[in-house]
Amino acid sequence: MRKLFAVCVLLLAGCANPYAQFYHGKPDARLWPSYEMVQGDLQIYRTDNFDRDGWALIRRGYSLVGQSSFNAASNQASESQIREQAEKIGAHVVLVSSKYTHTVSGAAPLVIPQTTTSYTSGSATAYGSGGVVNAYGSGTTTTYGSQTMMMPYSVARSDFGAMFFAKTKSRLGVHPQALNDDTRKRLQTNAGISVRVVVEGSTAFAANVLPGDVILGIGTDSVQSVEHFYKLLDKYQGQTTLFKIERDGKYIGKNIEIRSYSNKASQ
Repeated sequence: MRKLFAVCVLLLAGCANPYAQFYHGKPDARLWPSYEMVQGDLQIYRTDNFDRDGWALIRRGYSLVGQSSFNAASNQASESQIREQAEKIGAHVVLVSSKYTHTVSGAAPLVIPQTTTSYTSGSATAYGSGGVVNAYGSGTTTTYGSQTMMMPYSVARSDFGAMFFAKTKSRLGVHPQALNDDTRKRLQTNAGISVRVVVEGSTAFAANVLPGDVILGIGTDSVQSVEHFYKLLDKYQGQTTLFKIERDGKYIGKNIEIRSYSNKASQ
């Protein structure tokens, strides 16, 4: 019975890695031209706010590779599975979280084989012309069957999440976002992008580009959208180029180097 119970537990636990099964993102960050080889072990950090801590990693020069999210029993998610998935996709840092959601209870049928064997023995005496003969004998009878038992179970389930990051080199070091309506009205234009994050140690960081700055132009081109911003980085990569910036109602120009990295995952 102990053996059967162990098999039942293994079946409930399953063998698939949920961090791989429910992963969405790039298959291998090591294929990026901007990927950096980093010495040392994988870093795993627990978080209660993915948005806050994710952007903090981006400021430090990491790029998001992908993420996993799922609801499962606690024994279906482990650190070894996180490390396995991180190694597969080339991640250097992982943000993880887990939050209890509910408990599933019930009873599962467990069929236990039962075999019974009975033994019989006896003797007999025969009389004849030749005299008296005593005979002895024994026999066995085996009956096969099974017994079904209801095994109660109680499984605590949680929401699990993981965000996988890789260290990358920045061409510029600016992560843009679209202008909000208030900024469009203030500037009287739909053109431009707002700087959300500046990567530490990047050329934009060295040029003192700040979060909240509005980039209106690069070189001789006006920036029309976030997508157009990325295209202009491709156009001017490898050059030191004039950036036209609006900051708190003032217009400034900064000559900033755009390094030659074709990958758009790390800008």
